[in-house]
Amino acid sequence: MQLLEYFYDRNNEIIHYNQRKFNIDMEKNILIYGSPSSGKTSMVLDYLMNYDPEQILYIDFFDPKFQFRDIMEEDLEGFVEANEIEIVALDHYTHEYFECLPQVNKLIIVSNSFYEYGELFNYLNLPLLDYEEFFSFQKRGSETQIFNLFLRQGTLPQLAILSSPKEQLFLSFIKSHFNESEQKTLATLAHFNGVQVTTHQLYTYAKERYKISKDLIYKQIKMFTQRGVISFVFDIINPTQKRLLFFDFALAKYLTLTQTFPKQFDTMIALSLLKHRIEFKSFGNSGYFTEKKELIIPSAFETEELFRKKASSRVTHYKKNGVQKVYIVTITNSYNFKIEEIEFEALPFYEWIVINDEH
Repeated sequence: MQLLEYFYDRNNEIIHYNQRKFNIDMEKNILIYGSPSSGKTSMVLDYLMNYDPEQILYIDFFDPKFQFRDIMEEDLEGFVEANEIEIVALDHYTHEYFECLPQVNKLIIVSNSFYEYGELFNYLNLPLLDYEEFFSFQKRGSETQIFNLFLRQGTLPQLAILSSPKEQLFLSFIKSHFNESEQKTLATLAHFNGVQVTTHQLYTYAKERYKISKDLIYKQIKMFTQRGVISFVFDIINPTQKRLLFFDFALAKYLTLTQTFPKQFDTMIALSLLKHRIEFKSFGNSGYFTEKKELIIPSAFETEELFRKKASSRVTHYKKNGVQKVYIVTITNSYNFKIEEIEFEALPFYEWIVINDEH
């Protein structure tokens, strides 16, 4: 009961919050989940500030006081009833910690992983920032300046408003969210960011560099996938193959020396498709093929003349695979042309991203 009193009296106010595209819908209870440092806690604390603090119980399961204490279900039930609490928020919650969840008007559960709680819950998968959100967080700068900052900083919400070196935040983030073994696996995964790779290849690469069992690395890769740290995209040209995508292109570059600018730019485009919930597959090593039969090709600096020549040699391949339109995503170039019945349109990344919002 003393632990419940501590959380009930704790000051959970946040000084500033940058509004995300996502809102907490409380017609039902809600589970908010997603990758580490996507801003789940900040979103909940900002939401709770709209209510009378005496009607709220916010419990953070990462609080160090949990090391030697637990909360019993009957104690929580009695505490909620005695204090007439309307909203309970369980942050960093481990699913099934309670056999029965507390019965209140509004229940918010925050977790790194998804769990099925049935029809009484809404579900919000909160991703890292997309470019539009990153742009909205900036107080000054031209489109080009903000885009260049996005390239350097990446998609962690803290970095969108932080003035200190990103390396300091990356180091703090990694050490606070992953143990030593997981940090090594994280570096392995970053090394293969944007590459078609099998789990066995990941294990082979890792075991040549540090001591790890096959079972452990397979378990860690599964955990990273569940937490949204990595995802795999299947290939339309080679259906048995899949491309690994690291959840933040700037963090991947921090973890390894293999992330060249073209790889970063490629990953940025793929992550944008994921965040806009557009169904797609990789198109060999040439780009990404969406459910609308649009081929998205990263081409940061290529001129129209060079790309047109390349496209002419591949148009039969495009037609064979059902491509109806090709978007060429660049840094600054804009142009368009047509080969046979396929339209090609080149747009800077920050213009192409607007098209995703229309899907």
